[in-house]
Order: sequence, then structure tokens, then C-alpha cells
Amino acid sequence: MINVLIIEDEESAFKNLKRILFEINQPTNIISWLQSVEQSIDWFNTNASPDLIFLDIHLSDDLSFKIFEAVEVSCPIIFTTAYDEFAIKAFELNSIDYLLKPITQKTVEKALSKYRSSFKTNSKPYDKLIEDLKSISNTKNYKERFLVNKGDELKIILTSEISYFYKKDFTYIVLKNGDRYPIKFTLEELTELLNSTYFYRINRQVITNVKAISKISLWFKGKLKLHLIPEYEETIFVSREKSTDFKNWMDK
Repeated sequence: MINVLIIEDEESAFKNLKRILFEINQPTNIISWLQSVEQSIDWFNTNASPDLIFLDIHLSDDLSFKIFEAVEVSCPIIFTTAYDEFAIKAFELNSIDYLLKPITQKTVEKALSKYRSSFKTNSKPYDKLIEDLKSISNTKNYKERFLVNKGDELKIILTSEISYFYKKDFTYIVLKNGDRYPIKFTLEELTELLNSTYFYRINRQVITNVKAISKISLWFKGKLKLHLIPEYEETIFVSREKSTDFKNWMDK
């Protein structure tokens, strides 16, 4: 029996991985599901290490390597990520396994096979990987445009023209003039594809362009209230836990 910890902020991705782990021919016990860096740090401070971790790179509040900076993690890790050739190269150089999303049963079985054959006897420190991922986040090529459907036509939208992205049943692009278009990307994937100098994931529903923020109001219990242009259909708050990071991002 392998005691597995899953750190993943997207519920759909967690459910998919959970289903696969239950279906494969390898007894596993999911001891916990964590969704943020803060939650993960708290968990490691009060719990013994699992046998294996499935760890998403981008979590709801920050990049997952922030966990390594706060607590010591010595157990094997299988990273999950949307496609990024530079990040994958870093994993390969550090002998860390990874799963490309969408995750399939075949890739999970292959990763667990590698875990059984080598990870149990070869637990490496992750200092080098952390430095590589930090470097990648500063040098990667960001998405410059999106191809969307407009009636019976295809339309090119430059990333610089986008005010914000939001998730309902689908993920939508919202332009400065209020036009919106559905796109195939999840917010998690967009977090990896967009330049974090200009785009910030406010919560699970919205990623905003800094240029779309027209007003920031101080709110109760340390929260911040955001006003976007064009106006978003719901009130947008930055949580107290995330407010310092958000203000640092705004002050770059």
C-alpha cells in the first residue's frame, strides 16, 4: 500500500487522478488532498511525510516550489503540469518524474513503476530543481495571442488586449470593450502561459491584467475589493492570506 498525498488546486484534476489511482493495479491510500501552498506548509508541519506526493506546479496561491522553501520535503515527488518543454527538461535533469495534463491511466502507471524501481532508494534533494524552476519562470516564452471563434470566422486576440479571464462552465476571455470569447484553456494552464508581470490569478474564478484594475478598496478582515474594467459580474475580493502577495505584485 502506497500512502499518497495529492497537492492540486483544480478539483476536476484531483478527481481524475483519484479515479485513476483507484482503478490501477497498485494499492494506494490517498491520505489527504491539499489545494494551496499555505495549506500544504501547515500540513507538513503537523504530519509525517507520505510515501509519495503528486504535486501540481501552479497552486491557487503561488508556485508549489514555495513549499520547499518553508518545510523540508524528503519523500519522492511526481510533478503534474501543463506542457512546458523547459520545465520538463528541468525535471529530467533532476531525475524527477512528471505527468503532463490531461493525466491518463497509462502515464500514472508508468510514473508509479518508476517510483517502485528507483524512487524508494534514490530520494534526491530538490534544491537544484527549485533553482531551475525559478529560472524557468523568469525566462520562459509567454503566450502572445489566442485564436478564438467568432461566428463562422476565426479571430486572433493579442494577449495584451485582454482585460481578464474568468471561469464559469467554460473559461472566457474578456476584452477592454466588453466582448468575451470562450477558450479551451483552464485557469491553471493560463497561469503557466501568461506573463506574471502583467497577469495575476485573483482567485479560482479570475485572472486579471494589471491594466484592467481600476480601483482597489480596503475591506473587512484584511481583504481587498477589486474593481475591473470592464466590470465583472460578481464582486471580486483578494483574500487576507493573499493580499500581501497581491500588493507586492501591484508594486513591481
